[in-house]
Amino acid sequence: MDSLINPKTGKPIVGNVRRQVIEKNYDWGLYVYKKANGKWFTDGNGSVLNIESMKGDIAQIAKLKDAAKHYGDPGNGKCIFVPGLTRISEEEYSEQTERLKSGLIPSMNDLGAWDAAQKTVDKYGKGALEE
Repeated sequence: MDSLINPKTGKPIVGNVRRQVIEKNYDWGLYVYKKANGKWFTDGNGSVLNIESMKGDIAQIAKLKDAAKHYGDPGNGKCIFVPGLTRISEEEYSEQTERLKSGLIPSMNDLGAWDAAQKTVDKYGKGALEE
């Protein structure tokens, strides 16, 4: 189901919707491990090996490489920084999934989504979100 389409009417929630990528220039986020062959180092369930970190934190990068070695990688992969990304627990993931299914913003911490929702209300009124 497309979250931009009202399930009751089948029409776009806001006419002429355009998607926009907003660069996150945060100094905090996650380092994720990419193997030398270009594939992400995963646990088999789609979870990528990662560590919470500030950008450029050599100690955290070293810990991530050590973890990759511990789990069988030669350690010659890359640690890639993803700004603004945080870890969530299984419980938080379930809550976010339910919020999304209910038509709500999945994460209470997604400031970009809250800002976009407020701009929609300011421009089109509260009814634009409820139609």
